[in-house]
Amino acid sequence: MRTVGAFVSGFAAGWIARSAVGSTREVAISALLGIDGLRHEVIRVVAEQIERIQDLFAEGLTRHDSERVSGAVDEASPPRVVLRRERTDAA
Repeated sequence: MRTVGAFVSGFAAGWIARSAVGSTREVAISALLGIDGLRHEVIRVVAEQIERIQDLFAEGLTRHDSERVSGAVDEASPPRVVLRRERTDAA
């Protein structure tokens, strides 16, 4: 009887240990999957922000170049006198 009791208690202890290890493994796998998903989400958000900053920088450069080419007024340059020409159409 003692042998049967030892067998049953050993079997039960093994069953409980295996159940605990199996569930711990599932928790570890779930945690790793969650961390991997979070990592991908962070990479996506950072890439979006970098693209947004690059777009703002490119727009600023474009505006700066267009103002420079169009001869925008420079605050440091002295004022220029512009004379109007009168139209002399023989109508």
